[in-house]
Amino acid sequence: MKRAQDLIKNTKLLASVKKNDVLYLHKITDQVDFMVLVLLRKWIGGRGFIVDFDDAIFLPTWNRAVKAWIMVRNADAVVVGSHYLQEYALRHNPRSYVISAPIDTVDLYKPAAKRIVDDRVRIGWTGTPGHYENMKLLLEPLRRLVTNGYRVVFVQLGGGDKINELLSSVQGLQIEYIPQVAWDQPIEVIAIMQQFDIGVMPLQRTEVNRGKDAWKAKEYMGCGVATILSNWGENPYVVTNDVNGILVDSEDDWYESFKKLVEDRAFRKKIGDASRDHMEAEYSYKAFVPKFLSATKLGA
Repeated sequence: MKRAQDLIKNTKLLASVKKNDVLYLHKITDQVDFMVLVLLRKWIGGRGFIVDFDDAIFLPTWNRAVKAWIMVRNADAVVVGSHYLQEYALRHNPRSYVISAPIDTVDLYKPAAKRIVDDRVRIGWTGTPGHYENMKLLLEPLRRLVTNGYRVVFVQLGGGDKINELLSSVQGLQIEYIPQVAWDQPIEVIAIMQQFDIGVMPLQRTEVNRGKDAWKAKEYMGCGVATILSNWGENPYVVTNDVNGILVDSEDDWYESFKKLVEDRAFRKKIGDASRDHMEAEYSYKAFVPKFLSATKLGA
């Protein structure tokens, strides 16, 4: 019954779209019936659409691959969030462009007006329970920090109890766990991020992670936070190592990067300031709009 109701609702929705309007569709392959309606609208009425995705929507199953192939092949343009996704899209549609999602550097993502006074260095992460395997990369480096007497606190913003239990396995690590995250209230979430001294984005070397947009890193960097990232996926396209962030390949790299940023406040500030400047220049709305209009020809 619900599927029939949704089908009727979506049919009416598409019928209300003007003939010359272009549909802009984000991750549409999760909605098969709507996907079919969009394709019929194009095949019968010649009405275009643009597909946008920032995750590997073609993985890991064959049916996801088929749905993604159909939509990418038939789109008038494809906008993706990473170079890996563009490699995939270009195999099926020559009008495929990397246009990383922008952040609001004016009203939301900006350095804190006032910092928390704390003699500990605040290492912060935000995310969902799906990052459990990624967070394992931090355990040994954090253990070494604590063992060697560095005064740090790990701020876990979201992620669930299982990740908190994982981090708690590091004996002696001080943790500030904020389990209830109002993701629909970005100002509250960003206010916590702004108090990070170091932001982290660990990624295991999987194909799914390879396709991810570096969104988490962009959030930290927009707040002027020195960020350490796994050297994987889109991260090396966003960050210039030791200039506006630090890229790491191993547990030793994680530890040495933590150590350097914890010990050297001036270097930490230098990286944070450069990352903020980079976000304003390349990933702000002001930078995004002309790139988007040029690629999609929507401004023509």
